[in-house]
Amino acid sequence: MDLPSSRPPKSKIAARFDRVAETYESDAAVQMEIVRRVAGRIKGGIGAGQLWCDFGSGSGMLVERLQAMSEGVRFVCLDLAFAPLRRALVSRRANLAVCGDIDFSPIRPTTLDGATAASVLQWAERPDETLRGIARALKPGAEFYFSVFIDGAFAELVELRQRMNLPAIVWLPTFSELLKALDNAGFDVVVDEIESFEKVMKFPDALSALGSMSSTGVTATGGRLLSRAELDELCMNYTLTFSKGGTVPLTYRAVIGKVRTKAG
Repeated sequence: MDLPSSRPPKSKIAARFDRVAETYESDAAVQMEIVRRVAGRIKGGIGAGQLWCDFGSGSGMLVERLQAMSEGVRFVCLDLAFAPLRRALVSRRANLAVCGDIDFSPIRPTTLDGATAASVLQWAERPDETLRGIARALKPGAEFYFSVFIDGAFAELVELRQRMNLPAIVWLPTFSELLKALDNAGFDVVVDEIESFEKVMKFPDALSALGSMSSTGVTATGGRLLSRAELDELCMNYTLTFSKGGTVPLTYRAVIGKVRTKAG
């Protein structure tokens, strides 16, 4: 799977999410809505005594919801950034918090009864290998619930950054690329079990839209930081190109679904 040439280093991604750990949950309205939808798909799928892992868990927003609908289940939170994991432990959302890289999962093969990954796979350096690692960690026939931002997400900012010859924001696969990656990783994919999600947020100005993305870590891109003049140019072009009715839009597009590891 082809990736942008300017992937941010893992240290930059971790540092960004460490910095926003205290405020992430209050700022991440769209991500929280996606978390609710992912959790809503898990109906009776978690039994007592099972072991689940939330890959790229952050502070455990999804795990908190899963705990409320299950009893006697052990949850592992795995994330690259330490500060969000500390919040997950302090709030008792996780039974175990592991500071690690989803690209190199430390979970032993065929250990997990189930797994989740909400709005995190766009950060994977090697998405194909990351998905294979998750599949290997799951028992045969186990379920994996996920959400992934796809092509068309952050369309306004993607277009403007391309005009200015700036690095891509994050990996945004097409729907067909994602299905192929899931199949290659060893999952049984049923298209009817994958739904589309789209939400357009409105902001009073371009700087507010960019600030919203920054507060949730999305601006941890590769390459250099923008100069003040470049940021001003980006905001001006954002307003001139997309402003309507006194507001500027920011489009979120994702897919939410469930797949199973191939049995035997």
